[in-house]
Amino acid sequence: MTDLSKVRELELTLSGVVEPRYLDSMGHMNVAWYVDLFNRGVWCFFARYGLDEPYLSASTRGMFALEESVRYLSELREGEALEVYTGVLEVRPKTLRLGQYMLDQQKQVLSATREVVAAHIDLSKRRSVPFEPHVLSQLTSAPQAVALPGKLTEAAAQQFALDWVEAWNRRDVEAVLAHFAEDAIFVSPKAERIFGTARLEGKAALRSYWQRALAQIAELRFELEVAHWSARSETLTVVYQAALGGASPVRATELMSFRDGRVVRGEALYGAAQNVT
Repeated sequence: MTDLSKVRELELTLSGVVEPRYLDSMGHMNVAWYVDLFNRGVWCFFARYGLDEPYLSASTRGMFALEESVRYLSELREGEALEVYTGVLEVRPKTLRLGQYMLDQQKQVLSATREVVAAHIDLSKRRSVPFEPHVLSQLTSAPQAVALPGKLTEAAAQQFALDWVEAWNRRDVEAVLAHFAEDAIFVSPKAERIFGTARLEGKAALRSYWQRALAQIAELRFELEVAHWSARSETLTVVYQAALGGASPVRATELMSFRDGRVVRGEALYGAAQNVT
């Protein structure tokens, strides 16, 4: 069962009950009303963190949804009480990614979760623009949501690939390890040369290998080419350029299999130097 303590640390942005008009022919709340209630929670969150009606009207600004993903976990029926909690997953100069969690108060379980990405829009030009500094400051101070275990969405997988590359470019081993399960397995020909075995099991072994490898590499630079996510197999394929120790870049591929949002198996593959003709 999901630990709801982290959810309750977020902003309570909606409380209500399932009304008769919310029901579908199956006798439980229709999916359209889940989205409607989540949306009400979003606008309540906006109002608390700088994106209120006076600001939006005076500055001719708006917030447009770019993408969203909803997971339906437990049905809600007529008369049942619910709460929606909202928190920040990521703040960027022009966009905001929120995590939302709908709690069934009676059963004390999550009924649904939602991840939504919204852009800050100049309505006069219908284009995205940076948040004003005072708004950005308020958004970055909002409660931070943590993605709950479950299958990655396409958006989350693409963000994972970007974060993974950025963490390696910072040489931040702990940031990379944060995405791996405790029992993760990793296979790489470079591990065999550096660590004596191509197959590493567990985060402790991965930490030791990556720390030892970085100690031997003065320069490291990854550049993402493309990331392909398979929701069916929960596998992410990351293709990137890897420049190590001042050598010419090589094309590399990481194959990562996920379980409950964490990498459980990874394999690194390396091609020839890109300046070879």
